[in-house]
Amino acid sequence: MFTDIGLIPIIFFAALAWGANESWAMALISLAAIGLLFIRFIVDAWRGRVQLGRFWSFAPFVLLVFYVGLQRLIKTRTGSLPHTIYDNSTALYMLLLSACVCLMLLVATGLRTRTRAKMLICCVLALGVFEAVYGLVQYLGGYNFVWDYPVAAGVAHGTFINRNHYALLLNLSMCLGVGFLYYRSLHILRGQNLTFRRVISAPGSAKLAWIMLWPALMGLALIFSMSRMGILALVGCICVMIVSGRFSQETKRTKILGAILICIILGMAAYAGLDAVLVRYEDITQAVNLEKDRIPIWRDAWKMVPGRLIFGDGLGTFQWLFPAYERMEPDTPAKYAHNDYLQALIEIGIIGLALALWAFAASWRAAVRNVRRAKDPLVRGIGLASLGALTAIALQEITDFSLYIPGVAVLTAILLGLNFRAETLGIAGEENSGDRQQI
Repeated sequence: MFTDIGLIPIIFFAALAWGANESWAMALISLAAIGLLFIRFIVDAWRGRVQLGRFWSFAPFVLLVFYVGLQRLIKTRTGSLPHTIYDNSTALYMLLLSACVCLMLLVATGLRTRTRAKMLICCVLALGVFEAVYGLVQYLGGYNFVWDYPVAAGVAHGTFINRNHYALLLNLSMCLGVGFLYYRSLHILRGQNLTFRRVISAPGSAKLAWIMLWPALMGLALIFSMSRMGILALVGCICVMIVSGRFSQETKRTKILGAILICIILGMAAYAGLDAVLVRYEDITQAVNLEKDRIPIWRDAWKMVPGRLIFGDGLGTFQWLFPAYERMEPDTPAKYAHNDYLQALIEIGIIGLALALWAFAASWRAAVRNVRRAKDPLVRGIGLASLGALTAIALQEITDFSLYIPGVAVLTAILLGLNFRAETLGIAGEENSGDRQQI
């Protein structure tokens, strides 16, 4: 119970502390996550609950940490072994990666009751709602600060300095909100078809309206973050969840919930005004603006790949390597490639990128199994949320580096952990078997 509750302050701290992108914040999160996992292991070993067989599902994640550890140990460039050219940066990001894997393991091997699982889901949704409301206050109320730090006016930032990181966090939270809404609709309507008449007449139907409001607020705040790829990822993840509903036992329900959510978000956004958002997309069509955006960074960064193709030059070292290749603004070189696939290729090479893609594929496969095979609506809801979240990450990281930000990385690890936990969370039949049942 202690380690389950200990996850909550880590999640909130990582997001609310400006995304926790400072070295001290990364170290604090890492120590807390590793410490919690150590406590869990000791307690489980004492009680005879350790099941090492279950850890095979996390092999690609553990191997990726081990690979980066090898880079950290070998501090000189070599063509035949993993290495790093700047060991301090690699050590810092290795700590962050280790913390995320620890958090994922804590969730995937913990939450021994359904009540605890839903408690964690509600905490993530509460964070998403807070971020959404805070961002809407910034955009609609002209509050141009993140806490006491001034930020650009006319944009929703939430507690993140970078609006793109804020957009991905909202996308992840919103996907979990849709999955939870799917589960609650089945629970409240007791498996009946989702129709307007039944929603109005069913006891507790007002709760569905409130739950629908949560992801709608997140979607609205995301739109006003003006993150172009974030908005495209929003549309993409909702579409994937709707299509994924074809594999579940409630195909029609996912279509209706997805369509209603999109209509609510667009309706509220149109009422508040979409002119500024449309202008952002209009800028993409102008060649001048394209050359001022990410394309020059990608063009220069791609020149770094040939000499680092196999092993890379160390996780977190892009900012130290790139100045020698920067052509657009050599006096202020970019710290990130604004494309996680390209940056990963430069930093951890083909081998590290293959491990990362393997981990992504394992997560996707677990989510599909949860949607297709589970009889438990909570498990199917988590599976739908995971598919949506993985889609949002895959799309948005084409033009962004949000997974390098602890506030987003921690929430990603929590969602992946829930996805793997859901595989063993299901209970045959309806939930009347009791939330307090041990699993």
